[in-house]
Amino acid sequence: MRTYFTSANAWQFSGQSCLLCCLMLAGAPAVAAEFQVGINAEVSYRESPAEVRQRFQPVLDELGKLSGHKFEFHPLYSDKVKEAIASQKFDFLLIHTHEALKAEKIFQYQIVGFTDDKKDNTVYFFVDVDNPAQTLKDVAGKKMGTPGAGNWASTTAMAALKEAGITPGKTFARTRYADAVPFLVDLHSAEVGISRNKSVVDKFVAEKKIKVVHQTPALPMNAVIATPKIPASVVKRVREAFDELRNSNSFHELAFKGLRYSPEESQTLHTFYQ
Repeated sequence: MRTYFTSANAWQFSGQSCLLCCLMLAGAPAVAAEFQVGINAEVSYRESPAEVRQRFQPVLDELGKLSGHKFEFHPLYSDKVKEAIASQKFDFLLIHTHEALKAEKIFQYQIVGFTDDKKDNTVYFFVDVDNPAQTLKDVAGKKMGTPGAGNWASTTAMAALKEAGITPGKTFARTRYADAVPFLVDLHSAEVGISRNKSVVDKFVAEKKIKVVHQTPALPMNAVIATPKIPASVVKRVREAFDELRNSNSFHELAFKGLRYSPEESQTLHTFYQ
């Protein structure tokens, strides 16, 4: 005897099958997302992309395990940072703090966290040892020796002057070699110089060639940001994963030991770099 499905039977069977499929899908683990990460921090032309990847990969691997997502590394050289921010071609970026804050303000990027650096990143203002200047206000309007205009130390120095109500001079002696700035002061190519390299500054001070007239508080050099399209829940989880990774061995080859984030610090940095 043959059994035939009536139209009602067929609809009932189809509905039960769909329900079963939905239940199976609901019980399945969420598919991990793959995120593209553009990294400018600690990236230079002195290293190949493969060498930089080798230093960062342990952190990205551990981050993936903790967050349940995959993070694909891409080296990002300094001349491409602005383009990368505007195009939003990367899901996450690790870039200088002042650039990250600007990206948040203009393009609505989300701050994941600021680097907890292994050494204090302080900017030193210095003059020739025979210069009578003693304070930051004494160097107002003077010709300044600096690294490139977009350099972290240069930007931080300008922010420090602005915070102190000082208008910087209109003439600069710039060098692409940040460690060469003390030479500009020693050779009188600039009246005041700035540098974040403490060892170089200390060397010139010890040789009685320059003297420091001001130094900024230590500030985070870099920050991780996420594009506006990344869900806030994912940003929160990545931030938590970074917190769990703090001081892990995966940061051994890097200049920072983790990320930190608080709304208060974010606002303080916004005010400073505005």
